[in-house]
Amino acid sequence: MELKPKIGVDNLKFGMTQKEIFEVLGSHDRKKVDQDDDEQLLLEYFSLKLRLTVYLNEKFRLGYIRTSNPDLTYNGLKIIGSNIEFAKKEIFGELIKDWEIEEYDFFNTHSNDEYWLTLDVEYGTDTNVELGVTFKNEVEYNWPD
Repeated sequence: MELKPKIGVDNLKFGMTQKEIFEVLGSHDRKKVDQDDDEQLLLEYFSLKLRLTVYLNEKFRLGYIRTSNPDLTYNGLKIIGSNIEFAKKEIFGELIKDWEIEEYDFFNTHSNDEYWLTLDVEYGTDTNVELGVTFKNEVEYNWPD
C-alpha cells in the first residue's frame, strides 16, 4: 500500500466518488456519518485498517484517508511502526522539512499542512497516518487530476 502525497493511497485518489471507491476496494465493513460533522461519511475496511472520509457536500468525493495498515509505504519504506525521527528524516525527509508537533496526554501528532499529512505517534513510534486532499485556496480543494 503506497502513500502518494496530495493524491491518495495506492489506487485510491482524492476526489473519487463512493461508487469508484467500491469498484476499487469492494464493500466496506462499516459505514456511518461522522458524529462531529454530518457532512462527512466514514467508510471502514477492517482488514486493510483503513478509514475513508467521503465529503457529502463535495458531491460524495473522497477527501480524507486514515490508516494504520502495517504495509503502508512511502519511497519503499514502511511507515507504520517506524520510529518517528526515522520517519520524518529518512522516509519523508526529502519531501517535508517542517513539521508541526502537537502533544496530547498519551500521544503526539506530527503534521504538515502543505501536504495535509499527519503522523500519529505513541511511544515514539508512528501508529497511524492521516492524509487529506490539500487546498487550492481558502475555499477550494486541490483535487488531483
